[in-house]
Amino acid sequence: AEHLEAVTAGEIRNLIINIPPGHMKSLTACVFWPAWEWITAPWIRWLFASYREQLALRDSVKCRTLIASPWYQARWGRLFTLKDDQNEKRKFENDKTGFRLATGVSSATGERAQRVVLDDPHNIEEAESDAERESVTRAWDFTFSQRGADPRTSTAVVIMQRLHQADLVGHLLEQGGWEHLKLPSEYDGVPITTSIGWADPRTQ
Repeated sequence: AEHLEAVTAGEIRNLIINIPPGHMKSLTACVFWPAWEWITAPWIRWLFASYREQLALRDSVKCRTLIASPWYQARWGRLFTLKDDQNEKRKFENDKTGFRLATGVSSATGERAQRVVLDDPHNIEEAESDAERESVTRAWDFTFSQRGADPRTSTAVVIMQRLHQADLVGHLLEQGGWEHLKLPSEYDGVPITTSIGWADPRTQ
């Protein structure tokens, strides 16, 4: 959460988070984070992609349900309104020009956004396939890396478990320019620190 807040604050431009399954990564990055940021910046446009579009749609619905909930509306409903004419699973907009768009990694999109988030871009069952891994890295290089609305301020987040040395994370780390937050479920004795002053507190 601290690192996603740092992206919002402009302290981090490109962020990789590696974390095992079952740690609420999709809820945190794809549901809570955009709903939270719209409280202060409802004009932000979001693009989310997963290896299966259905997974991206699942989190889009959860985010929209959270925003439309009585709890959220009682606190921040006065700040923006979801538009009736663009309020679908795949894409919903608000009256401050912000939107949240969900798609599959293999689905090309012409939309541009200030936040581009890839959550589980690889199918774990296909991680050993060179062709499948390369299709994901090509999708990043030729589509999603160019979907930022403003090259000076737009941000990108890739959040996934590592599946192969040549997965998307390996590809991005080779290119450079990414903050890398690694959160192994078991402490392996390797100190982990990041540029915002965070350090893994575990010692055993």
